[in-house]
Amino acid sequence: MSNVAEFIEIRENIEALARQITTCLEQVVVQDARQHLEEANKQLEVLKGMVDNDVQVIVSGRLSRQLASLGAKVETMATKRPARKTPAATKSTGAKTAGKKLKTPAKPASTEPPEIVVFERP
Repeated sequence: MSNVAEFIEIRENIEALARQITTCLEQVVVQDARQHLEEANKQLEVLKGMVDNDVQVIVSGRLSRQLASLGAKVETMATKRPARKTPAATKSTGAKTAGKKLKTPAKPASTEPPEIVVFERP
């Protein structure tokens, strides 16, 4: 029976770590989220070794999917590019913009008056 109590305790610890990871991601603290994720994965490995029945298999699978999803979010947060500079900031530093539009020549003005043509049906 102590095996079930240990299983529940480890499951609750993993779920608490998952909540902390989510909070860290909302606050954009990627390093702390990674540390919590590593700890949760270690505890998940211990939990998988304790599986005895179908319910525990389901719980283990759910936690595995949840941690995998959080891991993917942590990685995408870590690899996001830094924010771009505003156009005003790049102009003040003298940098050229890469997406500069080319000026297209305007249509030459026509000096002839417009001619109205009326088509009649036969």
